[in-house]
Amino acid sequence: MYKTWLFNNKKKKERKDMIKYGRKWMPRMVIYQQNQEEVLKRIEDESRAKPGAPGMFKHYQAAVKRVMAELNEDELEKVKETAEEWSNNFPPPEVQVQVVRKKGLAYIEHFLKEMWRQCGMRVFVLSAWKNEQGEVLFGM
Repeated sequence: MYKTWLFNNKKKKERKDMIKYGRKWMPRMVIYQQNQEEVLKRIEDESRAKPGAPGMFKHYQAAVKRVMAELNEDELEKVKETAEEWSNNFPPPEVQVQVVRKKGLAYIEHFLKEMWRQCGMRVFVLSAWKNEQGEVLFGM
């Protein structure tokens, strides 16, 4: 009896978006983006784990930390300013290309579903973006 009453009178949770658009950049993330090849090479050299392999990820944090430790105070301050700029404005085109490749389609699908769910509206999307070579690509 109590269990049923509590179940029926519990506080309703608000629905949260599954996708968070944008990102707050941290200095560690900026260092990884700017020195990605170096970090992956260190992981491979020190742990013999190939990039993308499941065992690589447990060495990732330590490798980025070592790269950060090698930076002097001025470089670290510059990285913090870069992180602040990327968070407030937008990251450089190379990083944007990676985001489009990984999350672009999911962002579009989420927007379409929400417009249908909230407004009962069908939306047609024509997308255009630049790839790594700077060529403009189109999609529907």
